[in-house]
Amino acid sequence: MASDVDQKQITVFGHRGARGIYPENTMAGFQYLHDIGVTAVEVDVQNAAGRLTVLAHDPHVSIADGELDSIQTQLVLDTTNKQLPLLKVGGLRPGSTDFMLFPDQARLPHEQVPTFDTFCRWAVDHTPMLLNIEVKSHGMRSDLYDAPDMIISDVMNLLEYHDLAQRCIISSFDWRVLEACAKRAPDIPRGHLTLEQSHGTTMEPNVIDGSPWLNGVSRADHGGTLPQTIAGLGGKVWNPFFKDLNRESLAIAQNLGLLVNVWTVNDQDDINQMIDMGVNGIISDYPARVQNVLAQHNAR
Repeated sequence: MASDVDQKQITVFGHRGARGIYPENTMAGFQYLHDIGVTAVEVDVQNAAGRLTVLAHDPHVSIADGELDSIQTQLVLDTTNKQLPLLKVGGLRPGSTDFMLFPDQARLPHEQVPTFDTFCRWAVDHTPMLLNIEVKSHGMRSDLYDAPDMIISDVMNLLEYHDLAQRCIISSFDWRVLEACAKRAPDIPRGHLTLEQSHGTTMEPNVIDGSPWLNGVSRADHGGTLPQTIAGLGGKVWNPFFKDLNRESLAIAQNLGLLVNVWTVNDQDDINQMIDMGVNGIISDYPARVQNVLAQHNAR
């Protein structure tokens, strides 16, 4: 039985822009979302060298090395503004896992890593795009990213400068980031990203009571469920991996006033299931596919 949530009100988020169609976290992908009428985007931010905030998902990047054009790998955190144009982000490496997963992704060799400032300037001109800003951080390692309070300060400075804070969600798997956000900008909706099981992937679950990922929080102190814990911490949005979600936890979350935006839903059957359950938002590498499935549901 479908939820009472109006299917027309399910928000479609383009994941990293539209990773299934365009290189992730690139301006080409963001423009594609605008062109097809998607009004919400999920992007990843972290700091490069000198606290230059950029859009990038992984902590490491591939960079061309001099005239030999050999490819080296280095931390985004060590990458200078001068090196940004050398980063290889416009095409997936043949034979890589992502190359196999996204065979339809366009190859755009001239695409570059955008700075967060560049993205914000684009967003100003593309109202009413809702911005789900995932701040990258690692609960168990301090060598990969700038400290949570530092990156939150830099992100919020740019959002406030461009007058974008009123249409943002700040999300993270590292709940220390969300605590820093609550202190720096308490009115910004915070999205708690969760992964309870790996589901056969290489992803690392972050739902471990008392761990640094959850900022030392225990679900037992908040009624025993993730939705109760997130609501108790003042969160407004729960972003679970869609395979972790069930109807019971969805009902608890929505009864507590949480928006539930699931990630990353690409298969048509899975999209149908999430719509039937009545989630509030679907984050997908193929946002047009979600649009089309929603259109079928609404037509019925």
